[in-house]
Amino acid sequence: MEFIEKKAGELYTCSSGLSKSADQFGFGYPFLSYSDIFHNYYVPEELKTLVNSNEKDRKTCSVERGDVFLTRTSETTEELGMSCVALKTIDGATFNGFAKRLRPITDEIVPEYAAYFFRSSYFRGQCMSMASLITRASLNEGMISRLKIRFPKEKHDQECIGNTLMNYDLAIENNNKRIKILEQMAENLYKEWFVRFRFPGHEEVEFEGGIPKGWERKKLGEYVDIKRGGSPRPIQDYLSDSGLRWLKISDATTIDCPFIFEIKEHILESGLNKTVLLKAGELVLSNSATPGLPRIICVDTCIHDGWLYFEKSRFSKEYLYLFFKNERENIIQLGNGAIFTNLKTEILKEYKCIIPADDVLKNFQKVILPYFDLIKNIQQKNQNLINQRDLLLPRLMSGKLEI
Repeated sequence: MEFIEKKAGELYTCSSGLSKSADQFGFGYPFLSYSDIFHNYYVPEELKTLVNSNEKDRKTCSVERGDVFLTRTSETTEELGMSCVALKTIDGATFNGFAKRLRPITDEIVPEYAAYFFRSSYFRGQCMSMASLITRASLNEGMISRLKIRFPKEKHDQECIGNTLMNYDLAIENNNKRIKILEQMAENLYKEWFVRFRFPGHEEVEFEGGIPKGWERKKLGEYVDIKRGGSPRPIQDYLSDSGLRWLKISDATTIDCPFIFEIKEHILESGLNKTVLLKAGELVLSNSATPGLPRIICVDTCIHDGWLYFEKSRFSKEYLYLFFKNERENIIQLGNGAIFTNLKTEILKEYKCIIPADDVLKNFQKVILPYFDLIKNIQQKNQNLINQRDLLLPRLMSGKLEI
């Protein structure tokens, strides 16, 4: 397989996206957000974000087949130059101003190949080494034009590489759809039992003060021991390529599933006395940056002070997960902080909630546990697919492995 290497400026023109105020979102035309670009190899078929864009915006910042979108700025170089590629034109769509659009000026590279090359370590390494670090990591058009693009000369070979890798992502996407359905079913069961009070046998239960007899309105802290993680400081002195896993908020926000299997960062064991080490199977809740996200960790990890954990609880982790999902909006409104919303332990301890009877909780656990077990199993399969795809990606892009 013969490979060619050219500069991005020989293959693509580079342009910027839209910067709109908050009151312009929620209506109008499809909008490719920073999050869409960051989390996907190719542009999602349905863009959920809408923006009020005019005809000029839609013409100059359009999304067409073959377009490559790069994150041009971020807090860290590791998040810089993340990409997704449009496999089809999306009528009326525009893209985020924190991204750059690379539009093909030749037909030498097929989009299916580009979707994976721009996520390869070869390309990402160039982005990170070239980025200027002042207050934020950033890529300008001049830098992007000098980035090297490596691709097979024959389009057939490009298509084979792209389609091979895409088969993994299609399987992952289908599994994610199954997880969404199962999680929605679990959430609906929770609401049916504990919000609408239509649990098995509810017809024979008396109600007092608007809740079933034997249930109570209490503070959450009376039934759950709520504690906060800790951070050795300065954290830069403890970050390491190996050692103890270090759970970041981004490990939760980059997935939309209950379980966390993959934690990329580590800290030195010397930082253990300044943090909290949790065993696999524990429930955590984010309390800052993106607050109120519950997750169940599937590996041992240390947690910083942006996480809350629950050392003792009357409730199962599955019940608590669904409880926090259901109550998230109400809990966030009680948070404080000048820049980020923070959920202090006192806020959760004082949070008033309905405490179900023990027998109802026990029966609910029997019903709900199989849902979580199945979700966990599917997520594990997805993690295996991701690992296999990520092992194949550099080998296919380098030509070391031929299709």
